[in-house]
Amino acid sequence: MSSPAAVVAMTSTASSKATVASLRKLMSHPQALNKNLTGLRVRPQSDYSHQWVPVPGVATAKKPSSYIAPNAPSSSSQSGAPSILTATGERVRMRWQQSKVSGRVLADIRKKVARLERAGIALATHPETGVAVPGAQVLNLPAPKPLSTKTVRMGKPDKGRKHDRTAPLRKAKVAKAIAEMPKTIETWKKAKAAEKTKTKSTLPF
Repeated sequence: MSSPAAVVAMTSTASSKATVASLRKLMSHPQALNKNLTGLRVRPQSDYSHQWVPVPGVATAKKPSSYIAPNAPSSSSQSGAPSILTATGERVRMRWQQSKVSGRVLADIRKKVARLERAGIALATHPETGVAVPGAQVLNLPAPKPLSTKTVRMGKPDKGRKHDRTAPLRKAKVAKAIAEMPKTIETWKKAKAAEKTKTKSTLPF
């Protein structure tokens, strides 16, 4: 029976050989390349992001209001929010639309494009210079989110586990108890002797 380490080594070797074979197949057979590119197509930027879209239907007129709440935010401060008013001043119903491409599918597309680029396969080339165009630019993929710059615990070291933090105190306590062990045993013997004396009968028989 083979050991777990040997099984892992055999599995990793087989997977690497399979990857090399698949890349060679992609480079030698255009039909396999077209099959691997199934699902990759140019998408608008709206497919990758959540957005507010107007709902077709009856638009209700905005009711005029003479009351203005104190400290009410101005319209200029809400420029980033989706507008629910048309050019005619009518209120339009808006609904939240989920992105058509989920984050998992977008990550799979990025991985597939990177795998093809590592194999030297370009999705498109520049018509004038003949230089390979990046796959993310060809498929109109959005830029990945930047990595977080937030430091761990605002620059403080990791607190770790409580058992590890209190280890020096426990070792000091054990060492002190071992050093005082003869005195503790002597006190215990005296207490047992006194207890035995109290329970001993005073009768001569």
